[in-house]
Amino acid sequence: MENNHNNKRDKPKMKGFPISFTPIQLHNRLNQTVWIGFRQVRQDGRTLLFLYAGTEVGAQLSKNFETFAGQIVREFRIDPAQVEFIELRKGGEESHWYRWHARWVGSAPMECHAERVTSEAGCRFLAEALESAMAAA
Repeated sequence: MENNHNNKRDKPKMKGFPISFTPIQLHNRLNQTVWIGFRQVRQDGRTLLFLYAGTEVGAQLSKNFETFAGQIVREFRIDPAQVEFIELRKGGEESHWYRWHARWVGSAPMECHAERVTSEAGCRFLAEALESAMAAA
């Protein structure tokens, strides 16, 4: 008897992804295939790369940012000096923004860390940038 399994790794795990994010497939630091949400936005002369890890454990940005950011920069031919990486984290009803910083050596990010955006103006700017990109799409 043949065993027919659906290969779930071939399908995006979009459960919980905000509608404004496009799922992209990347490989985490353990070389596992994972899906993250991605959105590139131009706002006030800046390029913002929004990332959302969803609920997939292997897709956590806190553990995989260097790996993910390097893949994104190479795949989309992005100049890392010209963009800001912004992570959206959802916890229950609340959402939090994190701005990622890295020292770039070519397309390789080094010394990466995230800083939570806590100012009301900063959070409003990011939310409006994401909303305006969705409205323009």
